[in-house]
Amino acid sequence: MPRRATYSTDDEEPLEDKTAALQLHSKRLERQQEKKSKRDGKLDAVLKLTKLPTELLLECLKLLQPGDVLNFSLVNRRFRSLVHANADVIGDSIIKQRYTLLAQCFPLPRLLAHQEPYAQALLLNDGWQSRLGLHTKPYQHVQSPNERLVCTCLTCVMTWNNLCVALDFAHWQGHLDTGEPIPMIPRGHAPAWNRELVTRSASIATAALRNSLWHARILEMHLDSTVRSIRRQAKNKGNKRTHVDMTEEDAALGTDAFLTKPGPPSLEFPYHRDNYYMLEAYLPNRFWKREQERWLYTIAGQHERDVEYLVKRFFNREPEQHQTCRAPVSLP
Repeated sequence: MPRRATYSTDDEEPLEDKTAALQLHSKRLERQQEKKSKRDGKLDAVLKLTKLPTELLLECLKLLQPGDVLNFSLVNRRFRSLVHANADVIGDSIIKQRYTLLAQCFPLPRLLAHQEPYAQALLLNDGWQSRLGLHTKPYQHVQSPNERLVCTCLTCVMTWNNLCVALDFAHWQGHLDTGEPIPMIPRGHAPAWNRELVTRSASIATAALRNSLWHARILEMHLDSTVRSIRRQAKNKGNKRTHVDMTEEDAALGTDAFLTKPGPPSLEFPYHRDNYYMLEAYLPNRFWKREQERWLYTIAGQHERDVEYLVKRFFNREPEQHQTCRAPVSLP
């Protein structure tokens, strides 16, 4: 049997690692790298939104619609804090630019805490609250205001109802556009879906009392409802009433400027959802002055006159007694 050859390990040379990355010379790869380089250069040249100073961000937000601003606040914590801290500034600016007319038709009710103590006592009195049933109890689509938060003079109750109706009307626009009937609720019934809907509307209206951005959001929703309603009624051959003059250019502007044109008044409150089918432009608190050829808005000063009337009617007329009264009184 032949002997196996053996080698000494001392004679072996050490291994040397000469591996290296292969040089790629693909033309396709070169084109991709060139495009990536240009793209990265453009991205570096563009100032990212998150790097903008607060002042510039606020100026940009004032140009948006309220819904877009609220969506912007959901991006991250910084944007949420920014919008929350400047909600009144942003909301006031948007209303001034887009919804000056609607703001006069749908003003905010006053807070009870901002009234004089003697007026608060009167407004919270059980006798006065029972008299408001005509303006609160019958409605299935409007939740009554919280009497310990909102002033319940007649003007403020009606402005609260208008805000809730605007939100409820906006909710049913899809049904009205497609012709799907709005669910009717038998008298005396209160289904869960309706309780949730009116509670949601009341929550949004309450948020509007705390900052004007939510007020602007309500006005934005009602303007959208009004535009869609005008389009529907213009196609409704059975509606022979005078229609609101609106062009597609007017609607595309996203403002209420076109509603300054002459048109039919809308003073009747939509006390039931059945009224939505023929409702075209619900714009309360104004009437057309033919001699002056313009709309006149009637809401200014009404709250103060209502409170003054209540005080004079149910309190001793002496001013010094008004100032000292703190407890609720009994109404005659």
